[in-house]
Amino acid sequence: MAESGRKLVPLEGLRGIAAAIVVLYHLVLAFTPKGVGAVPHGYGALGTMTQFALGMLNGGAAVAVFFVLSGFILSLPFGRDRRFSRVVMALLKRWPRLACLTVIACLIAFALISWSGHEYKAAAHVIGAGWLASHGNSPIRLGHLSWEGALREGLVNVFTQGEVKFDSPLWTMRIELFGSFAIFFAAPVLFAIGSWVVRLGLVGLAVYVSGTGYPFTFLADFLMGTVLAILFAEDRLPKLGNKAAALLGGLGLYFFSFTYEQNLLIHAPLKLLLSARYSHYIWDAGAALIIIVLLGNPAVRRAFSHSWAVWLGLLSFPIYLLHGPILLSAGSVAFMDGVGTFGMVGAAVMAAFCSILLTLACALPLAWVDKIWTRLLSRVMKLPGYATAWLIKNAQAGA
Repeated sequence: MAESGRKLVPLEGLRGIAAAIVVLYHLVLAFTPKGVGAVPHGYGALGTMTQFALGMLNGGAAVAVFFVLSGFILSLPFGRDRRFSRVVMALLKRWPRLACLTVIACLIAFALISWSGHEYKAAAHVIGAGWLASHGNSPIRLGHLSWEGALREGLVNVFTQGEVKFDSPLWTMRIELFGSFAIFFAAPVLFAIGSWVVRLGLVGLAVYVSGTGYPFTFLADFLMGTVLAILFAEDRLPKLGNKAAALLGGLGLYFFSFTYEQNLLIHAPLKLLLSARYSHYIWDAGAALIIIVLLGNPAVRRAFSHSWAVWLGLLSFPIYLLHGPILLSAGSVAFMDGVGTFGMVGAAVMAAFCSILLTLACALPLAWVDKIWTRLLSRVMKLPGYATAWLIKNAQAGA
């Protein structure tokens, strides 16, 4: 994904913001009694704003943004090069690209679980947080955990079985891998087709066939990213003035904040029109509108093109991988250490602060590892091409 030799920085910033929302969402689930279910009622302006702010802590919508961005980023290169060899290289590269960091994350999670033990259960009992009591919806038995199991999970099982005993946020990795594979086949075809009627017809058919059940409904996220990538590559994304950007951006955030589980009054109109099984597509629409505003409005694009966006994008993947095991272990320990002195609220703040600080501290070196690993993979994947060119050159010289 290049723009004058550089990444599309606004989208990197969006990825980082989505990662931060996932972290905050899990912190609220872990260290507050009602999680994200504490919904204020009222029809006044303050009540509406509070509901909107709570809706923005939407971990499911943030994950949908990740997948839409993946569809965009992975599709864009096929606008320039649709050779079959490129598809093969992309397929071969994707699993090792992801697995390096997932292995490290699972091994770190094993070390943290071994150190903290059942402290998360003690904290969950005091707080009354069900998500924390279930170890982030991934129940564990300490006696059955080992570093070999962590290695196996990060390397294979998380991708083939969706196993997340050590690091619960990694449930997305199987979807990321196979969604990527789908895009590597779909993007070259969609780019090669000139008719938008045929393109959208094929995308709609794929979404319909995949259905609305887990995990197949996530295919729509990746395909939404592909459609946006084609529009961007063909310079068809709309150029937006400030008023249009504000309107579309606000609508995108409104869609992003939608959740069928929370009884937020601001979402009542959507619930009248759609059943629960279609709510996932609302997030796709929200992600698409936000991306269109980021790329189509000069003022917003400039605001999201500074160094903070570069850093957020660089750290987003490591933060996502590490925040779960860190808040479940170190966060729980910090809470239990502070609850006797600072009370429930003070201990929750202390746990959140420690979790965020430690996640950032660990994410920095992991981002460096990821950068080196990505470069190495790119070089390795180019070797067959170099070897072929060398053979052709020597054969021609011999002739």
